[in-house]
Amino acid sequence: MTRDLASLPGWPVALTEAEALEYTRVSVAQMKDWRTRGLVRFVPRGRNGAAIALRVDLDAAIDALFEGPGATSTDQWF
Repeated sequence: MTRDLASLPGWPVALTEAEALEYTRVSVAQMKDWRTRGLVRFVPRGRNGAAIALRVDLDAAIDALFEGPGATSTDQWF
C-alpha cells in the first residue's frame, strides 16, 4: 500500500524559498531578515543547488512574530 506523501503529518519537512514565502505569507524582506538573524536557514541541496529550509524553523519564526513586543494584540481588532 502506497501512501500519498501530502497526507503525512508534518509534510513537507523542508521547503524551497519560494515555497517558504507562500507557506508563511511573509514578505521577501521579512524572509531576508529571518535569514540574516539566523532564525531560518536555507541549505543548498541537489544538483542544481536548490536551497531548502526546515518547516519547523519557519513555524518558529512565525510564532515569534506573534509573541514579540511588536506583535499586535487581536483584542484591538474588535
